[in-house]
Amino acid sequence: LSHSKQIYQRRTQFLKTSSMSIKVVIFLFAILCVHICIVSGHGRWKCPLPRDANDEDGNHIRFDNTGNKYAACGPQSGKWGFGTVTALKPGWTTFTWEESISHNASPFRISILDENEKLVTVLLDHIPHNQDSAPIANVEKTYTPYKMSINIPDMKCDKCTLQFLYVMTDKTVNCGTPTCYYNPDDAACKGSTDPDAPTCAGAPNDNVCVQEDECFSNYHSCTDVIIQGSTPYTEFPQDSQPADWPYNSAHMKMQYYGAETGPWSDNWLQGLPSNYTTNYDVLSC
Repeated sequence: LSHSKQIYQRRTQFLKTSSMSIKVVIFLFAILCVHICIVSGHGRWKCPLPRDANDEDGNHIRFDNTGNKYAACGPQSGKWGFGTVTALKPGWTTFTWEESISHNASPFRISILDENEKLVTVLLDHIPHNQDSAPIANVEKTYTPYKMSINIPDMKCDKCTLQFLYVMTDKTVNCGTPTCYYNPDDAACKGSTDPDAPTCAGAPNDNVCVQEDECFSNYHSCTDVIIQGSTPYTEFPQDSQPADWPYNSAHMKMQYYGAETGPWSDNWLQGLPSNYTTNYDVLSC
């Protein structure tokens, strides 16, 4: 009888230990999922290389630098020249960015910033999302590349930055805002100006927004450039979108974004004038 009791006690202890181990595994998996699905994020320059392609020790950042929700250039904001600096000449140049997690119908914008990371001019706005994009988080070889050729203006700027903006309109739409306003000074907030209101799903924090209907979750990636033109950058208007760009401000309002999709094939947006989809072999990446 004593021997049977010992066996019973050992079996009970084993079951308790196994149950606890399973709970620990589930907890750790949940933490990992939160890190991958919420903290890490989701679009960055590929060619030219982003400012934070490498960390302070020179090690390649495989995924974290696609999670730049804060400030104009993410975690390396205010550090012009931290990474590679690319010389650009006026004229058509092909650029590539990549998406590490696909956000439904969420558009892109490409702009030039000055040394202080303030907007100089928007080159292309409302670039529609590729709905066939299906990358696997944290597996770089599966990231979806996007290619776009852009006509760099005849601008002179010794310390400028090419900013890639990815607006998470899937989150704002799901939170009841079909069209949101992108505020560069408040690009990460809870989705409401009411401190007592629930935080929108997918919001980066619980901070109240400056105004209602803001685009409360946005990704930023920067690549530092020297633009070798002749006209000082201070003379350019904030809108430099070409007249033949079908998503320009004559058709879609700048800084206001909703669910925006378009047809992509072989990494190129379709239905554009040929210059936008011609591969100009200018950059070496």
